[in-house]
Amino acid sequence: MANGSPISEDDEKAILEALKAGKTTREVAEIFGRGKSTVSDIARRAGLDLAGRARMKRADVARTCYASEARIKLVGELLDKARSMLKTCDSSRDLQYLATSIAIGIDKRRLEEATDPSARGGEIRILFEKMEDGEEARP
Repeated sequence: MANGSPISEDDEKAILEALKAGKTTREVAEIFGRGKSTVSDIARRAGLDLAGRARMKRADVARTCYASEARIKLVGELLDKARSMLKTCDSSRDLQYLATSIAIGIDKRRLEEATDPSARGGEIRILFEKMEDGEEARP
């Protein structure tokens, strides 16, 4: 619960230090028992650009969680697993599901690696580049 008492100069300094150390507004508010808006006000008065930091953080998440090499490796693992399952696939329904999985994996791999925009490839790469730049992704 937020504390309604005035904020001491020492608390303000500690709040700013926590923000500069990379803590989120929410985390700092919980640590110091203050409202998120209070923490944001302190940051704004001190000239901290929390919105810019949030954009950078989203870009970092996109870059680390959705790194192209890792995505391509994951698709490769999917295709390897599908190949191994093909040997034991006995029913026509299972074969249909497996064929669909393989087709999707191949298509995603093609989209990841394509660099020629006229070949309708690279859409995923372009989407993640836009996310890194903080742009809104549009279909």
